[in-house]
Amino acid sequence: MDMILVKSKSGMRMIDRNGQKGFLELEEPAWASDDHFRACPGCNATFEMFKRRHHCRRCGGIFCADCATEKVIPRRLRFIDPVRMCTKCQKVSKWENDYFENYQKKMRTGVELMVEVEVEAKVDRGLAKITLTGEDSVLQITSESGPYTSVMMNEVTSFRISQEGSNGVHTLHVESFGGHKLTLSKTENPDSVVFLNGLRKALRMSSKPDHQKSGPSSNDAG
Repeated sequence: MDMILVKSKSGMRMIDRNGQKGFLELEEPAWASDDHFRACPGCNATFEMFKRRHHCRRCGGIFCADCATEKVIPRRLRFIDPVRMCTKCQKVSKWENDYFENYQKKMRTGVELMVEVEVEAKVDRGLAKITLTGEDSVLQITSESGPYTSVMMNEVTSFRISQEGSNGVHTLHVESFGGHKLTLSKTENPDSVVFLNGLRKALRMSSKPDHQKSGPSSNDAG
């Protein structure tokens, strides 16, 4: 991607010169109209001279200063500086930013996992290197003999965890439109668990691509 720095209504952000988007990238939201909000949806306080409206830069909604106090860098929108967000978007963005700050580099480097691949009733099992390539859009599986198979992240129909430990995911099952059924399991290498935790987070973000639905859950370790 050929990235350039631009100034948008909400702040400075990086975009691709040719209009391409990263797989996990979000569009900058349109701002809600001031006329549609007489009160803050966060606390129901009426807007007036000393209770001003503020736009959340992640969802575009309008909130009072008390409900949009913190500034966070929304990395999925490629902003380079912290911007004002509502309380809910602050929480979601911090959870998402953890992927870009602590997992993305390791996902693109890849790691060796125990892999089971089922395609049209044929099952192969063994060690293989797994990487997340193409701006986080392709799950690439490579065996000793070379590229084995790949799964497009936007074709994943479901994923579930069957084994989990105190340090995170131990076994992750992924199914896709292409008929692939993958079972990815950790090895003795600690980075294998890191990779599986990062993959779960990327899958959660990609399965809920809008501005507020992705985020942490009570059983989320990664």
